[in-house]
Amino acid sequence: GGIRRIATRALPRIAHEPTSETGLRHVDGTISMTRMEPGTAMGDFFITIGAIPSMDARSGEPGFAAFGRVVEGMDVVRRILAAPTVANAGRGAMRGQMIEAPVRIVSARRAP
Repeated sequence: GGIRRIATRALPRIAHEPTSETGLRHVDGTISMTRMEPGTAMGDFFITIGAIPSMDARSGEPGFAAFGRVVEGMDVVRRILAAPTVANAGRGAMRGQMIEAPVRIVSARRAP
């Protein structure tokens, strides 16, 4: 989700905050920043389905910056995961995972 790499919507590059510093982990429902290299995140994010410890920082690997967690609505996240995809869209790990119709985020808020 996020800005979909649309330059006019890009935020200034976001400093990388590895899980080794924040203590957050990539468990079911974690919200994390996408990036090419550490410090290049500009507004795109992903939500994990299930635990993905390989995305956490470890010796010699910076991992991805987890910054939140879905606290309600994982059923919606799972329905998004099941949405039809465009076979050849996306690059690298995202190839074939781009959904046909973007999902509009209507609201998000910081939980107490």
